[in-house]
Amino acid sequence: MKTLAARRYERVVYLGSHIFKGLAREAALKLLELTDGGMVAAYDSPLGFRHGPKTIVNDRTLVVVFLSNDGYTRRYDLDLLEEIQRDGKAGGLLVIAGGDEGLPAGIERIVVPAMQDGPDVDLLFPFIAAPQMFAFEESIRRGLSPDKPNVSGTVNRVVQGVRIHAVR
Repeated sequence: MKTLAARRYERVVYLGSHIFKGLAREAALKLLELTDGGMVAAYDSPLGFRHGPKTIVNDRTLVVVFLSNDGYTRRYDLDLLEEIQRDGKAGGLLVIAGGDEGLPAGIERIVVPAMQDGPDVDLLFPFIAAPQMFAFEESIRRGLSPDKPNVSGTVNRVVQGVRIHAVR
């Protein structure tokens, strides 16, 4: 992740189908938080990404895809990977997968050992590790403190200022 952060991407897009869309959102939020908003971070589903959001991709964009183990869903994920690779506009393309079956050549990958047949729900925790480490490395690279990256102090690790309203 340190090597990935050293490439100095300006944008990162996390993509995931079904339960991985929530994971993609968490990864994007963590990157925004730990870079104090200094890095553009977006998330979507692979199918939703094709309908306009794909225009965010340029040569300074890293696209990260959480690859589903569900056979049907995986085919759509792989189609998108091939499309992004074919477009040739992304600065980087990274796949996080439980197995590398069917992955196109030339795509960077993180494969979780012995999980090629695991259900997607079992991949949530191993899949989030890399984006968390990437956000940490980006924070350090930018001279921020990962424990308190927000320089202005308006965002805190524990949310402050929220009132609990009575239920009526």
